[in-house]
Amino acid sequence: MDTIKLDIKERLQLSFQLKILEKLYPEEEEYYANHRKAIEDGYELHYSWIAENISEGLSTEECKEVLDILDMYMAMYISFLALKNPQKLSIDSIIFPGFDGNNETMRMLYTKYFIEDLNRFEEIQKLTKGEYNSHTEMIPTYKNMLEKWNQFPFEESHSLNEEQLLDLINTRGY
Repeated sequence: MDTIKLDIKERLQLSFQLKILEKLYPEEEEYYANHRKAIEDGYELHYSWIAENISEGLSTEECKEVLDILDMYMAMYISFLALKNPQKLSIDSIIFPGFDGNNETMRMLYTKYFIEDLNRFEEIQKLTKGEYNSHTEMIPTYKNMLEKWNQFPFEESHSLNEEQLLDLINTRGY
């Protein structure tokens, strides 16, 4: 995280807020008091320590990309359930692998937030059992899959036949 610069008014406001937090959370009083002292005394190096639990976040485009990926996997799931007698696929074939916890951490955390905290894509949560860490980088794979999936007309993209599902799954390359 970059060095944080605060003017005197911002430092004063933050000092007051930290003093309030000291009183609200006596079990964490020392933690807040130490941060308040750093703010009041102007120890710039420590300003960023206060924000150590604040992540860089995801852009709107990155969030939308995650949602497009989840929508694609939901469409794959719905399509699979509609197959009369799948010959080459099993339910395991269409389970959402997740994102790499080391290199795609924010996308993995956003997935968990969107599915579990906002109660969306319940089917994906059930299939994954709440495990969204693929342990391997997935963004390039998902981009290829989305490109192929977006070639289908919208109505068709949510009712894929077994061959179309296989084609989409094989785009993953594993």
